[in-house]
Amino acid sequence: MGPSTTPLIALGEVRTCLVPASATLHRAEASELLALVPGRRVLWRQRPGTLAVSPASPVGVDCELVLPDAAPARVVGTVAGRAVVTGGRVLQSSVRTQVIRAAERRRQTWSHYLSRVGVTEVISKIGDRVEACDALADGYLDGKPSSDTLDLASISERLLARLRADPKLDQQAPLQAATTRLRWAAKIGGAVGPKLRLRLDDESVRSAWIIVRTEKDLEAAQRFCEDLAVHDWLLTVGDAAIEEADRFPASSREQLEILAAVLEHLGHLWMPGAHTPADLRGLWKDLQSDPGFSRQWTALMGQVRDRLRVAQWDHLARGVRVSTTEW
Repeated sequence: MGPSTTPLIALGEVRTCLVPASATLHRAEASELLALVPGRRVLWRQRPGTLAVSPASPVGVDCELVLPDAAPARVVGTVAGRAVVTGGRVLQSSVRTQVIRAAERRRQTWSHYLSRVGVTEVISKIGDRVEACDALADGYLDGKPSSDTLDLASISERLLARLRADPKLDQQAPLQAATTRLRWAAKIGGAVGPKLRLRLDDESVRSAWIIVRTEKDLEAAQRFCEDLAVHDWLLTVGDAAIEEADRFPASSREQLEILAAVLEHLGHLWMPGAHTPADLRGLWKDLQSDPGFSRQWTALMGQVRDRLRVAQWDHLARGVRVSTTEW
């Protein structure tokens, strides 16, 4: 009896940034930007907010996965990369691979691996299923990579750089916004799932460890992580914009331009779970409770609106004083 073809784990990374364009991308523009595979259509969703998802394209890999307290495991196969545009304003590169045990402990021809996009096979000896899943997740999220390690970061970075440099984008973004990274690992846990553990590693990097119920939910985990990454990015960019606005005098033109851009271009994009598959939508419940994603966003948008109102009042008051003096 051969090894199980059920994935041991799914590994991925999502990079999120502002579309470098002055205008919102509508369906035609987004579809043209995301046409990564000739002859395959870009998926489009209109409600409740627009979502465009490119077809997946493969990247061949023959490398190692870090295993804590053990020799690295060699894997061969493909990483699936795709691009996403949310609300015509947020651009993402999203890459993932499902790791399975190889039927034979030797490398096959590339045609074998290309027939299954987004699957890598472990051809090294590896422990039992429970040990292997946890070791692969720990190695990916916390291990020390080397030049021979599977590098999803570089694959996602190259894809995002290609998209951002597209000549159809005028590079006139309405506000400055950093790029964030969400690294994720997901395993099948049956009745234990769905569960999520989210960690903020630094100002721009986050790590997510997910347990899902069934194998089909592993693909849903990628869509959940893209949705999660958008909302984490919105909070990150909103906080950074307020910090940047504070560098200028209160009610100054520079401060108002920053705050108004956040409200105009990002304020309407907050829809946690709207594009998450139904089976994993429950993961948002914990995020809403702790750390309280929507509470943070509501407070942030309230602060932006209050500052703009105060500035408007201040300018009106100064205008009244000037006219009275002149009179």
